[in-house]
Amino acid sequence: MTPSEHTLPPQPRGPIHLVVPRRPGADLDLLRAKLEGVPALQAHDVVWHVPDRRGDIVQLAERAAQAAQDDGGLVVAAGGDGTINAVASAALRAGVPLGVVPMGTFNYFSREHGLALDPETAVQDLLQALHAGDLRAVQVGFVNRRLFVVNASVGLYPKMLADREMASRRFGRKRWVAVAAAVWSLFRPASGRRWRVVTKTHQGAAAQQEEHLVTTLFVGNNPLQLDRMGLPQAQKVADGGHLAVVMLKPQGRWAIARTVWNAATGQLDKDNAVVSMACSELTVTPASWRPPQVKVAFDGEREWMTPPLHFRISARPLWLVAPSPLQRDGAPPPRAAEPLPVTVEPEAPAPGAAAPGLLPA
Repeated sequence: MTPSEHTLPPQPRGPIHLVVPRRPGADLDLLRAKLEGVPALQAHDVVWHVPDRRGDIVQLAERAAQAAQDDGGLVVAAGGDGTINAVASAALRAGVPLGVVPMGTFNYFSREHGLALDPETAVQDLLQALHAGDLRAVQVGFVNRRLFVVNASVGLYPKMLADREMASRRFGRKRWVAVAAAVWSLFRPASGRRWRVVTKTHQGAAAQQEEHLVTTLFVGNNPLQLDRMGLPQAQKVADGGHLAVVMLKPQGRWAIARTVWNAATGQLDKDNAVVSMACSELTVTPASWRPPQVKVAFDGEREWMTPPLHFRISARPLWLVAPSPLQRDGAPPPRAAEPLPVTVEPEAPAPGAAAPGLLPA
């Protein structure tokens, strides 16, 4: 997101609309007791939004964001990057700020923005930021009409997500399960697809077209995830106005092992099977046989989309209620988007998180 004037949304003064996903094995009563036990939260009206089924989270987030718009409240995502995606999409459409209580497996979005990973501490920090009026402009991306805050991809990555879901249902939603499932997915045979990739390096630049045969095409919007892979594009994404594009060429199992190692040790930029670049937008289309739809992953969710796939940066920022100054879990430095000039209206990966960049967010 390039610096430009954006209008701050109204300061939330109404109820807190808390969106919580329904996950297998999750004890919602225990979570509710923990969060409602935070003294600072007891001074607020809290409306809990919990879906009857896992797939209802998108519609539920829309209703919660609309309610926050109607009563001047704050909509809060209490979950992982998939939940944050649903609530952030609704908040952006409704024009209301977003709060986050991290409760996911990898929490890339929350780590990037320096949010406490303990839910009770996160609630305390959120309320402190709310009372102080701390709002941070956050760059978000779109693939066609779907928003993403961390990444979006086609190819092997959506298959990795499906494998992770199967493993999580069997062994539980734990980080080691996600790591093991991702590594297993990588070592399974995967065919490549030739994509026609049209990019613009910056706003107003001429389009450049190339063709690439890859197993995965990954578009990143999270500097922390990119930095831990060792990709230099992390800095451009952190500076704002750019997305990172990472393409993985087809290769044998031993070469895949090398790529996994390079990702885990932050040396992916040295891998011959990896092509990476930074751009402001890109359009990808199957270069040969054109299927009616392709499966796209975004922030841990999956959806069938009709090509061409157009990746771009939102013209409007997402406003995040978060403490200042930013104290993020690792470099690179904060996005340039954070100190955007505004017109004010009246009124690390945690231990054991191997190969972070190759793991589904």
